[in-house]
Amino acid sequence: FATSAAACLASLHVPGPSRLLASKRRAPKTMPVNYSKWDNIELSDDEDNFHPNIDNNLMIRLQREKRQQREKEEAEKEEELKKKDTDDAKEELERMERMKKLHVGNMCKDKFNSKHEKSSSSQSANPVKQADTKVKVKATDEANFTDGYEAFMAENKEILLEYAAIDEEDEKSEQFVLKHTQLLSEHATGFYLLHCINLQAEGKSREMRKTARQYLLLTYVCDLAKSMPGRDARDAIRPLFKKMLTNEAAAAAFEEHLEKYIEHVKTRAEVRKQEALEEAEGEGEEEYVPLKKGEQVGPGGLDPAEVFESLPKVLQEAFGERSIDALKDALGTMSSEDAQYHMQRCIDSGLWDPQGAGSSSSAEVDDD
Repeated sequence: FATSAAACLASLHVPGPSRLLASKRRAPKTMPVNYSKWDNIELSDDEDNFHPNIDNNLMIRLQREKRQQREKEEAEKEEELKKKDTDDAKEELERMERMKKLHVGNMCKDKFNSKHEKSSSSQSANPVKQADTKVKVKATDEANFTDGYEAFMAENKEILLEYAAIDEEDEKSEQFVLKHTQLLSEHATGFYLLHCINLQAEGKSREMRKTARQYLLLTYVCDLAKSMPGRDARDAIRPLFKKMLTNEAAAAAFEEHLEKYIEHVKTRAEVRKQEALEEAEGEGEEEYVPLKKGEQVGPGGLDPAEVFESLPKVLQEAFGERSIDALKDALGTMSSEDAQYHMQRCIDSGLWDPQGAGSSSSAEVDDD
């Protein structure tokens, strides 16, 4: 009987118990998921909307500080409202709680960037980055520019001249400005503006070109710092110099600006020399203008005021008379060695111009 039953089942092709269970477990057929609708999603990141002259890490830190400042102000306002303990204050507190913006920093911690945050926090310990030691560009309007200028120059003139002497070494200039932040002042840029014209008027074109380049770099840093109100002016130094080194278009634009400025300096120097000549002609030949120490440097690197004070009195009187004959007489009272020594110092300081005095007169003075 069992054999006939098995044969009957086989002839009917009835699936066994295991196949019946498998068919029951089989999942129903589903349509495949279409992911194409996600292909054109535009991702937005606020960190991409940065100023082209400021690096990303700096802007991330600035945005974080801005959020922290906003939260601090909101917390102070909440404390004031809690102290009032009125119905209006309670309603305002409830409204602030509802309107309080959620921020990813309040909800989770990004372990992926934890190393970066640690390095950033360690850098914030640097006094250059501390909020309580901010450096700002010292702006001075035109009417009050002279206020404090003499004191600024007396304290910083050596630093100003040292910076002006840097010869197209942007990395050195960057480190120098970071170290001497007093250069971030309109007194400093004003000094360089006048110094360029004075150098060109004295015929020192190479020194003028170096100073002009340093002056423009400094004005670029100051302008960028002013575009970041409330921030440390030193935050503008590294991005500016980095862009000058890595961005060819920015470097080319800077060089073009430099050439235009140099032409402007040359024009102003010619105007100043012409004005000085006209003023001298109007005052007459007998007008004597006393020299001041430190105002000028002669072609030989000597200060004319210091050289004049070191001259014998007879030579000082001869220069005061503006007479070649008087100068010859004064030199005639000295030995040839002393006369040659003093005249060479006069030439190096610019007190005496042998070529400007005429070849014959110059030869006579030299012979004497």
